Amino acid sequence: MNETLHSHRGSNQGGLKQYNENTIISLLRQQGPLTKAEIARITHLSPQTVSLIFKRFIKNNIVLQEDYIYGKMGQPSAPFSLNPEASFSIGISIGRHQLDISLIDFKCKILKQYSTRYDFPDVQIVLKKITQSLKKIFNYLSPDQQQRLVGIGIAQPDKLSKWAEVFGADTNVLSKWDDINIVNEIKELAPQYEVTKMNDVPAACLAEMFLGNANNHPNLLYIYLGTFIGGAMVLNGQLFNPDLKYTSSIGTIPIHTASGYQQLIEVASLNSLEQQLKRSGFDSKLLIMDKELPPEVRRMFDFWLEQALEGIKWSIVSVNSVVSTNLVIVDAHLSKNLMGEINTKLIILFEDFYWEATEPITIESGTIGKDARALGSAIIPFNTLYGLSQSTLLKKYKK
Repeated sequence: MNETLHSHRGSNQGGLKQYNENTIISLLRQQGPLTKAEIARITHLSPQTVSLIFKRFIKNNIVLQEDYIYGKMGQPSAPFSLNPEASFSIGISIGRHQLDISLIDFKCKILKQYSTRYDFPDVQIVLKKITQSLKKIFNYLSPDQQQRLVGIGIAQPDKLSKWAEVFGADTNVLSKWDDINIVNEIKELAPQYEVTKMNDVPAACLAEMFLGNANNHPNLLYIYLGTFIGGAMVLNGQLFNPDLKYTSSIGTIPIHTASGYQQLIEVASLNSLEQQLKRSGFDSKLLIMDKELPPEVRRMFDFWLEQALEGIKWSIVSVNSVVSTNLVIVDAHLSKNLMGEINTKLIILFEDFYWEATEPITIESGTIGKDARALGSAIIPFNTLYGLSQSTLLKKYKK
């Protein structure tokens, strides 16, 4: 039985009720049904503290009691799982090429999702689609479920107005993003709920922290390959300064190329590949479909990937030279097959690397994929209420 966990545990000291409750909620979300005895053993909380917490959970319908387990030594025990109906959250992911409005339950399962693809994000079209989708979601939820909706999260890249030339869009159209406050716009549509905004890549990282590989590690660098490459840092089990615009903005890291120095965003973003596919008459959706690429698309992908991986490699080295995180998680708006290929080739690039005066890193693929930003936007309100405090992310427990 593996009960290894990070150095920070639950606390039996007074005044830390919320800390301990959030630790147990996170554990149940990551591991599924556990008995109170198992939870006490993993978190090192006293059985009395765990029992008191579960009394509050049961009273507030936070957990569900599963069937009793018989056949083991001692009295039969009943595991508990999170009640998916305990809370709900809405996420709005405003991307450079796609809009996703998602409803999730307390176990972070997507219940409803409305998506729209576009060449570039026109403010009026985006707001119209958000209005329509929110109306559908509120109609889907019963009045009682609406009372348990904890808030609305927005995930959006910075400076959407900056990339008109890249998108081939009218500058006057995209510049309208500078004239609106998207949080206030959403509050007008749903004034009864808290609305919180975050950059899209830290939001994607939240999804990985809640549900994926990141819940095993207190310190890591998260890289997301989207239209433009972005990054986020997790330190002591928390996103590092996600409210600061350019924190972990690895896209600005200078990379030496044959034509001189370029920023990583210029050599490792999917936009350049997508634009090349478009000019050649191919649909960029081929990149997210789990089937073999056509030969010509394969050739373009391989050429892009060779340059992208070299840039990503040196960016990882740069970050690791300043903050040793030991783990890098790479995810992308790509198919699982292509993402696996990227991960394998990136690992190979580091096999013979000389880590003088720095710690070697481990590279893992993200587990959320193309839904990371959409799911992460909906997790933002949950993170505010139930997110783990510093260094409380627990390693997976194998029963």
